[in-house]
Amino acid sequence: MNIRTSIVMYLALAATSSAGAQDAAVQKLLDRAEIAELATRYVKGLDTLDADLYAGVFAEDAVFELPGGVVHRGRAAIRKVVTDLQESRARNAAAGTPSPSLYHVMANTSIELVDATHARHWSYAQTVRAAEGGAFVVGFMGRYEDDVVKRDGRWYIQSRKLVSFVE
Repeated sequence: MNIRTSIVMYLALAATSSAGAQDAAVQKLLDRAEIAELATRYVKGLDTLDADLYAGVFAEDAVFELPGGVVHRGRAAIRKVVTDLQESRARNAAAGTPSPSLYHVMANTSIELVDATHARHWSYAQTVRAAEGGAFVVGFMGRYEDDVVKRDGRWYIQSRKLVSFVE
């Protein structure tokens, strides 16, 4: 093999390796963006009481653990969180005491890609509601600790633990 052939082969190999590394880097960015959007869909589903949107961010066999040891297992049970809220608000409205809207805020988010199909998501969580005189009142402060999985090309929350800062 002459030097020219060696150089051409080296350059071709380097270009292939570089393209592969670029593809992997782009995929990581896409995965992070999709996981961030997953978290946004969760909040949107909860705040708008869209049970299907809310439940759709969870894997079919997901586990959602709330403070106080309350655990919801499976997408159907997790969906019920929102349908129960819908029913509660409807009862309150019918009784003349409408429930204030809650707004969920997630901040200081961290996404760790473990491998191509597993990630960890962590963020602060808080709920606020409108109060008298246009002020807002914080109802909850804590954090979400999530294990996220990629199935059939989509990211889902496999397990979510909501940890309260006030025990």
